[in-house]
Amino acid sequence: MINSSLLKGKIVANNYTQKTLAEKMNISENSLNAKINGKADFDLSQVILLCELLGINSPDEKCQIFLA
Repeated sequence: MINSSLLKGKIVANNYTQKTLAEKMNISENSLNAKINGKADFDLSQVILLCELLGINSPDEKCQIFLA
């Protein structure tokens, strides 16, 4: 389960909106929103891309967000 509040905080801290982040990820804004809110799952390549885009480098931080 995704920790959506931590992920949303990282999105805002990196000056993205869900729309701009979705564009960078080549997915729809609705799809990204569903994934952030736990209604759909991120695949591994999307998690890796999100970590790169949002500067999530620490294994602990990755676990806190993506393995909540």
